[in-house]
Amino acid sequence: LCCTTYYRNILSISTKRRKKCCKGTIKRIPDRWLNYDPVGRDLRGTRFVPFKTPLDKSFFKGKHDLSRNEHFDVHRIVSFARQAGKTIGMVVDLTNTDRYYNKTEWSVYGIKYLKMKCPGHEVNEREDIVEDFVSAVDEFVNDSTNGEKLIGVHCTHGLNRTGYLICRYLIDRMGWTAARAISEFEFSRGHPIERPHYKRSLYEAEKRISKVGEVIFSTDYQLVL
Repeated sequence: LCCTTYYRNILSISTKRRKKCCKGTIKRIPDRWLNYDPVGRDLRGTRFVPFKTPLDKSFFKGKHDLSRNEHFDVHRIVSFARQAGKTIGMVVDLTNTDRYYNKTEWSVYGIKYLKMKCPGHEVNEREDIVEDFVSAVDEFVNDSTNGEKLIGVHCTHGLNRTGYLICRYLIDRMGWTAARAISEFEFSRGHPIERPHYKRSLYEAEKRISKVGEVIFSTDYQLVL
């Protein structure tokens, strides 16, 4: 699902112009949403595809300064996957709201949808959310009927909450080091995780696992999208 370079060219519109085009519209596009690529490269060796939240088409009404290529909805992420010869089997939505799109859109494409409301800035303090995420991914991966289907994960920008939870799975379940998990995620997404305290928590998680030896290794999947 590599569209990083293409979208960086498309998303060269100035911040000032973006603010102008969004001012006074019925639905406000999330802050800084336009600054990030919709989806980057596949996360090598995993089933994960991180992306920013799709938005309902109504968010783009009246925003004539936005190109069609800046519109990103459920249909587009499914199309990106299909063009790469891949299928998304489950989507985990980490946003702390239900206003961005209609969740039933995923079912049109036969995609399982899991809502996991995750408040911003504090996911590294919520082991309950980490456990729920790991459990959901384990269940999906261990179900042979899902074959090689992908797991889409998004928060608002597809960076911080998304990056933290995916990295925790890679550390907790696949035995990756925090450094490797962070590096591979950032390479895949095309943007760095922005919360320093999230990164610190990932290194701390690695240390805890090293001490107790409780990591449970999953199959090391290799994807080429």
